[in-house]
Amino acid sequence: MIKPSTQLSSLGCQTRNPKPETRNSKLFKDETGSSIIEVMIATVVFIIIMVGGLNYYLQPRIIIVREKVRRLAVSAGQQRMETLRALDFSAVTADSNETDTSITLGAINGLRSTTVTLVDDAADGLAGADADADIVDYKTILVTVSWTSGNQQQLAFSTIVSKNAL
Repeated sequence: MIKPSTQLSSLGCQTRNPKPETRNSKLFKDETGSSIIEVMIATVVFIIIMVGGLNYYLQPRIIIVREKVRRLAVSAGQQRMETLRALDFSAVTADSNETDTSITLGAINGLRSTTVTLVDDAADGLAGADADADIVDYKTILVTVSWTSGNQQQLAFSTIVSKNAL
């Protein structure tokens, strides 16, 4: 028997021979989805990108919270300093000292300490040899605010108060 393709070729007609099938083409012929390896690689890449992006979101938030607490600490220290500076020279005494007074800095608790030091300046003589008979020529005020936010933080404010305001 003669093959049909031979009969057609003898008549001058050409037949189209479909692409010969190979072993692999049968295996992947019905591939419509992704393999598990491709999905895993895409998931890992996605997670790496998200973790990196999350860092850019969280780091500024941490800095904002830290600076908010610092700003509140500055305000608490300045408020205490201005309260003492507003007093008359004779009213600022060692009784104005405070040790570890609890203060609130937003959501964080802090401590404030105040130290008033009486100073006898050597320029007008010391103690009994003082020219003006007053051994307290000026006073130094030191206000310290401390808090713990991750690690120990501290701010210090100091000023000098004299009886003869300039």
